[in-house]
Amino acid sequence: MIVEVPGYRLAEPLGAGATGVVYEASRLADGAAVAVKLVHPELVDPQYRDRLRREARLAGAVVHPGVVRVHEVGGEGDQAWLVMDRLSGPDLQQLLENHGPLPIDRAVGLMTQVAEAVDVLHRAGVIHRDLKPANIILDGDRPMVADFGVARQLVSLESSTGMDLSGGAGWLQSGSPSGPSLGSVAGTVAYMAPEQWRGDPVSAATDVYALGGTLFTLLTGERPFNRRTLPELAYAVAILPPPMPSLYGVPAAFDEVVRRAMAKEPGERYATAAEFGEALQAAADGEVAAVAPVRRRRRVAWWATIAVPVVVVAGVGATVLAQGHETPETKLTVCAQDATVRDAPRSKTVIAKVYRGDQLTPIAERDGASWVHVQLPDGRSGWALTDFVRHQC
Repeated sequence: MIVEVPGYRLAEPLGAGATGVVYEASRLADGAAVAVKLVHPELVDPQYRDRLRREARLAGAVVHPGVVRVHEVGGEGDQAWLVMDRLSGPDLQQLLENHGPLPIDRAVGLMTQVAEAVDVLHRAGVIHRDLKPANIILDGDRPMVADFGVARQLVSLESSTGMDLSGGAGWLQSGSPSGPSLGSVAGTVAYMAPEQWRGDPVSAATDVYALGGTLFTLLTGERPFNRRTLPELAYAVAILPPPMPSLYGVPAAFDEVVRRAMAKEPGERYATAAEFGEALQAAADGEVAAVAPVRRRRRVAWWATIAVPVVVVAGVGATVLAQGHETPETKLTVCAQDATVRDAPRSKTVIAKVYRGDQLTPIAERDGASWVHVQLPDGRSGWALTDFVRHQC
């Protein structure tokens, strides 16, 4: 562990994360209070350190009230450190842990300012790579974006989980989740875009994805795709639709903002962080934000040509089944190799095991977006993970 940084005296740690530890420090030359981040040695190689220096120089040229300044970058061998402004306020993760979800007007106000700061960084040629509530620090009432350029993207999902995913989907079994726990890296990987999981090049769209995830967390108090293990999280990020704040009592207008920002493909997200901020403000004003990209419009139009509503008349009643509007009686199908039905959400008590292709009947009651109340063919009822039982596999 590094105990000295040339020219600075380190004091108590201010916090730690997946990429390093931040210390309270003072500059020996003039006694100025600063913060020093020591990057974890296992993340450091010459290429990474060179990028860190390059992006720190670019960011140092950005003068914006919402961007934490980087004063110096250094280190040799497996060491890398950054000297930054020291702020006294809490980060947004701490705010959530102490007070729960933020009021809508405050969440919108904070994220609009964050989007503006991120847009300025993008125009200076800096991609943050690790936007999340813990990297947004309050300076009074203003959010400050910190830690840009520090995160390393995963080389591949296999390298991050230690698993070979090429041999099937055995890890999708919900009864006995495998793979490493999210643990200390959860705060970072929870906001990573699909292209980061794949090891593809990052872009401004990568940060837009994280802005959408951070917005969801501020509004709901929950991480996007909150899962117990990395394989479960990887599956959710790659396959499942973006989370919906409205399932947690947030106005439905914000669903579209999160959906667009967290689209699987970078080209289907908001074109810039500034556009995300404008859509967020429009949603707060009660408007439906921004029209979807051309590629998405073509896809919807194609489905519209073949999706014809069906009217089923029985006795004196009529049920209209249209695409995207399903009745509570519509069957759910088990989509994993096997899954479990439990006596309560997150319970360890299994009342039945079901298998791929089995049919279950949904009951209206639902626990957030993670669990659905279902009835088994034998009449018993219980709870199943929505990841594994769906209307369509």
